[in-house]
Amino acid sequence: MLRDADELLAPAVAASVNALQLTDDRDAAVVRLTQRYAAQLDRAAELAAKADAIELDPDDRDGQLLLATLAAQVQAQQALATLGPKLLAALQALQATPAARARRKGGGGDHAGEQNRLAQLRAARR
Repeated sequence: MLRDADELLAPAVAASVNALQLTDDRDAAVVRLTQRYAAQLDRAAELAAKADAIELDPDDRDGQLLLATLAAQVQAQQALATLGPKLLAALQALQATPAARARRKGGGGDHAGEQNRLAQLRAARR
């Protein structure tokens, strides 16, 4: 079953990773793991879509088909529940989320202890 590429996670993850322009080989394992999570989530969604598309005749004696359909739906939900948070954690480790980048800007490095611009404005308002 074909899906719109805009709905797939794997290409979006690849674009995010490419935009980060990671040059440190130490990031390679996290990048690969992130890409694998995204691919598995895409596959789980594909299986769930296929299972949803199956129309069963109420008189169908093929109980195995029903069982396979239900199993695919359950596995898709389990994959999302299990891998979704792991994918997010991997993206955060790569600083590929807005929150991770904000934390990086807000502390550590040459600016340790300095307030970011938003914190300065909030402090001035008080």
